[in-house]
Amino acid sequence: MGTEGLSKKLGILSNLLSYVGAIVLFALMGMTAVDVACRYLFNAPILGVFELTEFMVLIVIFSFLASSQSHKSHVAVDLVIELLPKRLQRFIDLFNHTICLILMGLITWQGVVRALELKEVNEASPNLQIPDYPFVFFLVIGCLAMCFEYLKDILRLTRGRRKGGNA
Repeated sequence: MGTEGLSKKLGILSNLLSYVGAIVLFALMGMTAVDVACRYLFNAPILGVFELTEFMVLIVIFSFLASSQSHKSHVAVDLVIELLPKRLQRFIDLFNHTICLILMGLITWQGVVRALELKEVNEASPNLQIPDYPFVFFLVIGCLAMCFEYLKDILRLTRGRRKGGNA
């Protein structure tokens, strides 16, 4: 399988996660609106909304990480980098993506360790008793997808260097 085929297959995970994130974000907005209405109109907030919000925000954040990397929509300040020669720019990008891949890999690994610990001790949210570990596994999936995006970028940069073209 070539890098183009690999790139498309890895992009499926990023897209799927972004759809999940969009759905959860929509649900989060609806839940928050209903909770605010209940709180101010009936003086009866919905029990557990704060816990659900924490879990949902985690899902939203880690759903869009890989998609943001894929579309290069993260905030980047490259005023100085643009003045450097293309070859040095490519090297800096390659170095940056490699360091980020290593860090995301470590976060992924430690996420798995933490999720297994939480599952073993059966840790759950205080009010609703929702287990914590599935959400840590979701963090792992989001970070793993981000690792795939960094790997894809590293392959693109190294392939661009061999061809002699711009990355």
